[in-house]
Amino acid sequence: MADSESDVKLHTWLQHGGALPPHHGYDPNQPRVPAGHHDGGQWTRTLGGGSPARPRREAIVDRSGREAWGSYANAYRPDGTLAEQRVFNRDGSRIVSEFNVAGSPGGWDERHTVVFRDGNQVTFQNSGDAQAILDGEGRLISAAVWTKDGPQELPVGQLAFVGPLVGPLGQLAARLAPAAAGAVTAGALALYTWLSSRKERDKVAVLAFKAGDYSTGGTQTQKYGITFIGLLTRDEVKKACDRLGNMQALTDEAVEEVRKDGDYKGPADFGTKVHKRIADGVRAQKKPNYRAEVSAFKSNETKARYGDKGSIRIDAFENRPEFSTVCIYDPKTGERGLSLPRMLELAQTAHRLFGKAERFIVIEVRPRQK
Repeated sequence: MADSESDVKLHTWLQHGGALPPHHGYDPNQPRVPAGHHDGGQWTRTLGGGSPARPRREAIVDRSGREAWGSYANAYRPDGTLAEQRVFNRDGSRIVSEFNVAGSPGGWDERHTVVFRDGNQVTFQNSGDAQAILDGEGRLISAAVWTKDGPQELPVGQLAFVGPLVGPLGQLAARLAPAAAGAVTAGALALYTWLSSRKERDKVAVLAFKAGDYSTGGTQTQKYGITFIGLLTRDEVKKACDRLGNMQALTDEAVEEVRKDGDYKGPADFGTKVHKRIADGVRAQKKPNYRAEVSAFKSNETKARYGDKGSIRIDAFENRPEFSTVCIYDPKTGERGLSLPRMLELAQTAHRLFGKAERFIVIEVRPRQK
């Protein structure tokens, strides 16, 4: 889990060019004990036989100020595999990601712990296609598995993969308190924003949440629940959201055409023209379960972000009534993250277009690099 004092020192080291005076007591090149040991995850000076270990490390600082994160640091094992990643967000939160070695104790593949400024935290722990959401004490909040129909919540009897973090069986059925629900949502949004910023060519960030009563212009107090958050392959997502390939093609074409024309003034105007071409492409197909809509809140958010009046953003909605699911495609040309009001607005729009569904899947779509 996260170490607050070490994280503060690491963030300071990153922001000051990667060098700390010796009296700080923190060596950024100091390796960690591998996962699975009783002191796994702690900083150590040597690995085996007293010989200095030299795992590869890298540190990145965002000098542009446009990303939600300010810096991050990766720690790699001697074989080159990623062992740990620490992300420092501009709002004071941080994300500690751990990546397990196949066959190691624990029964999990990777886990991402979002630590808020007040010290509260929530963990998203993955094992294959299954994901468990845990509170700061390691108690299970919920679990789901990604299927060809999208995320499906797991009943108590199928949660053995969570392992010893769950504790007594009675904790499995613990109900989600309002404060915990808010922490899970905030943590999921922070993690989704980070995963979206990775811009991996063959993967997309997805955020799934259960439907609430959004028909009357929802507020933050309405019922909602995060089901799944992750970075999945395009093939995995396309099984649940059939129009992903089409949306990706429309996005790539729109970006290429607008760039070729060169008739835009700044990032916001570029985004406006790209989104309009995407919307035109969706509407030209005249499919009742595939719609493009202007998002009012998103328009305001974009204007505040980039400072250009009249900027619009358009989302595409795919209704999958056979799964009681609406796939929400979120084309991106900038670094804007997903907020709670934004998430609720997407749900309201989906409800207005198609009626009530059981779940929503938000899918980030960026132009693919050539």
